[in-house]
Amino acid sequence: MIIVVIGPTGIGKTKLSLALAKHYNTEIISGDSVQVYKELNIGSAKIKRIEMDGIKHHLIDILEPTEDFSVALFQKIVREKIEEFNERGINPLIVGGTGLYIKSVLYDYNFSNSSRDKSLDELYIDLSNEELHNILKEKDYESSINIHINNRKRVLQAISRSKDNKVSMNKNKDVALYDFKIIGLTLEREKLYEIINNRVDIMINKGLIKEVRSLYDKGIKSNSISAIGYKELYSYFDGNCSLEEAIVKIKQHSRNLAKKQFTFFNNQFNVNWINVDLYNFNNTINEAVELLEK
Repeated sequence: MIIVVIGPTGIGKTKLSLALAKHYNTEIISGDSVQVYKELNIGSAKIKRIEMDGIKHHLIDILEPTEDFSVALFQKIVREKIEEFNERGINPLIVGGTGLYIKSVLYDYNFSNSSRDKSLDELYIDLSNEELHNILKEKDYESSINIHINNRKRVLQAISRSKDNKVSMNKNKDVALYDFKIIGLTLEREKLYEIINNRVDIMINKGLIKEVRSLYDKGIKSNSISAIGYKELYSYFDGNCSLEEAIVKIKQHSRNLAKKQFTFFNNQFNVNWINVDLYNFNNTINEAVELLEK
């Protein structure tokens, strides 16, 4: 059985995943679309090696920030990992908040022949990023909530898939390929948003500005820096806003992401939700184990 731990940013997925990995004597597969990149550490809340407590983690630091990463590539790598885990007789444990990526692995999504129809570039050349993103929402809402409004290349690629049906990713998207159980972590919204805001302040204090400045000075413009925390500080370095405004936007966009994550999880998955016990996290761990062993 595949164990999946999902939830919005900052809710405690890493802590729970470490406990479950120890309990089931297994390893962790990251289900995060940003932690695959080297150098994107603080902004992605990437676990440090010293914090892994001896648990092997997969799909962390596998790409340079200049390289492109896609849901199709994620699907391919993780399915290979699942096969490897099964051969070794251990339960795959997938942990992350990128819903579409995780669903693409568990269900019958086919990404064959997924090249982008470049005629769309010319067709939509006069549309703003927001207008283009709205078109994607109408054609493929599922993809739209996982692709940032300013990532024009990926928006066009998703519209292309929807437009010409070269990709049958939606045809059998509700056909599960594996036996799995999903544990979701949740909190009362006001408390979660408070945690997210504090988490951003902690990232700033840990050196997020320096981390992003290093990427900016290298001239890195790939889709890796479209992630929250990076794109806002790029805007600050470009002189489009003040540092204070950039930090406010990081917090706002992080809260918005949490809201979108809940929407996706509830609409697309059968989730065993657990209200996180902030005062005694062991209660959260025990509840997760009980749900998994029912």
